[in-house]
Amino acid sequence: MNRNRKKRKGSRPARRAICALGAVLAFTAPQTALAASPEFAYSEERWAQLRDDKLEFDEIADLIREYNTTVRRNQIDFKDYQGKDNEEISETYYDTADEIYASIEYPDSDEANYGSLLAAAQSSELSADQMVKQGDNNVSDEDVVSWGYQQQEKSLVQTAQNQMIAYWEAVVSLESSQNAAARAQKELEVAQAGLTAGTRTQSDVLNAQEALLTAQSNVTTAESTIASTRESLCLMLGWKYGDAVEIGALPEPAAGYSSTINLVADQETAVASNYSLKILERQAENSMNSTLKSGYETSLAGGTESVKNSVSSAYQSLLLAELQYEQAKNSLTLAENEMQKADRQKAAGLISANAYANQQYSYTDAQIAEKTASYGLLQAQLAYQWAVDGLAASS
Repeated sequence: MNRNRKKRKGSRPARRAICALGAVLAFTAPQTALAASPEFAYSEERWAQLRDDKLEFDEIADLIREYNTTVRRNQIDFKDYQGKDNEEISETYYDTADEIYASIEYPDSDEANYGSLLAAAQSSELSADQMVKQGDNNVSDEDVVSWGYQQQEKSLVQTAQNQMIAYWEAVVSLESSQNAAARAQKELEVAQAGLTAGTRTQSDVLNAQEALLTAQSNVTTAESTIASTRESLCLMLGWKYGDAVEIGALPEPAAGYSSTINLVADQETAVASNYSLKILERQAENSMNSTLKSGYETSLAGGTESVKNSVSSAYQSLLLAELQYEQAKNSLTLAENEMQKADRQKAAGLISANAYANQQYSYTDAQIAEKTASYGLLQAQLAYQWAVDGLAASS
């Protein structure tokens, strides 16, 4: 049997293989028993906060770092890249190619199963050739990998923050659905009483019954949304499925936030801090292939403009959220005044029970709308800050 081995072109020394870049965004894993950092990383008080079964908004970043499985896997994988430049990482691909070439056995033409053995050898040769090509085109180094992992960790923190906001939005949605169901129940009672008195028709009653069923269905949907959102959030932060975790309150949105913003300065900060742009710039520097280098440089130029546009878009969304919040607060003030008026009328016997109940429903709706707008403003403020801090879209 012939034992030919195809030699790789080039004289670079072989090194052990490093796994390809990237990590899967998987959140749903059991809670890790031990944190990623040593005990001295935080105070005893802070560790107690992170390890209890109550989630506070300001704990999210630390919980992601210590217990999120994707971040922990990245921390382990990064050790393979520490201290390595792009040429050293390329050598790992070349080493893998050498190992594959060394294992290839080409069969004699008269050997049994010649066709399948030849196909296997050719497949291995192709894999080795691809490894060599990956080494030739590699543009990654320690910093590129680090920036990618940092970007992923920050993105997970942002996602978890949005999930916590979504949880409380679902809670408010449940309150709204329950309020609508109570109102629908009252309307059905009025319709049934009207049918008995001859002032309503059977069709009115059926319509009221249908409205009530819809409202009750919305309550069930809202309850399901709360449960699923809470579970997803807790799993992302390291708890196990079904753990009894208390979700703490959200912080209030910062007052006058937009008035402190210098958009042009923030756009420049966003460009300088953007992880994707840092990676593209280093990839262009590391590229030995002129075609690839030109492609990275083109992406970098376009990405810079995209980042500035993303920050501008986040700013406009922030202004809109502020306007909506102010409108919701004004509406709540009006509703409070109307509720106080209704209370006085009720005390004086000048308002019917139905009219008073309707005013209560309207007041509750205004309270819910103000809460919802507050959560929306908080999310807009966070989105803007994350864009400035390195997560603005670059494409």
